[in-house]
Amino acid sequence: MERAGPKGGTVKPGEILDIYQRKGAVWLFDYSGDQAAPHAELTSGLCSDGYFNSAKVLCDPYAVEVLARQLMLRLHARGIRNVDVVVGSAYAAITLSFELARLMGASHGFTEKALDENDPTKSVMTWKRLTFREGTEILQCEELITTFKTTLEVREAIRSGNDYPVEFIPVVATAIWRPENLQTTLDREFDVEALVAKEVRTWKPEDCPLCKQGSPRMRPKQNWAKLTGQTTT
Repeated sequence: MERAGPKGGTVKPGEILDIYQRKGAVWLFDYSGDQAAPHAELTSGLCSDGYFNSAKVLCDPYAVEVLARQLMLRLHARGIRNVDVVVGSAYAAITLSFELARLMGASHGFTEKALDENDPTKSVMTWKRLTFREGTEILQCEELITTFKTTLEVREAIRSGNDYPVEFIPVVATAIWRPENLQTTLDREFDVEALVAKEVRTWKPEDCPLCKQGSPRMRPKQNWAKLTGQTTT
């Protein structure tokens, strides 16, 4: 298996992004290239000018160790060294949050998905296998953050499902942060420590400027070679 990259000192975001590119796990629309090249159609039906498939990276234990070590170094630079527990969301963030917990000498836990009792067609985050003692300091780790919906659901699940009050470190660690606008300031209780911060925009098909300029929309996983020009799937 191809090795992901160095494990030692802090590396630049471009080097982290290179890991994703070598794994065939990222595509970004080239605005300087062929404007009629295809763009991504997300599961939601929205159009997008970028796509990350973290599973292709996080299935490689060596790559997970590289990413977790880089997150640890960045957290150390913020003065975050001693935490009780690292938690991740179901299910994509489990391997990365586990490795970060191991490196930081902390315990590990993760939320799970269950059917919503009020709407069986939807799933909700739950916390039910572990109980943290009162005052436990929790560091949250995600593999990818877009709108903070999952991030907030994880916190709510732990707060409502744990028997005692807990404390969240005011920083969420993530490999990829892909907001639509990096300059937007949101009213939230935490900061983000990301290895890669990349603006990725989405549009409804009727509003998509890429569709209007003749770029066909394609589902990334089913059309990876056409979308990226790569043969890796």
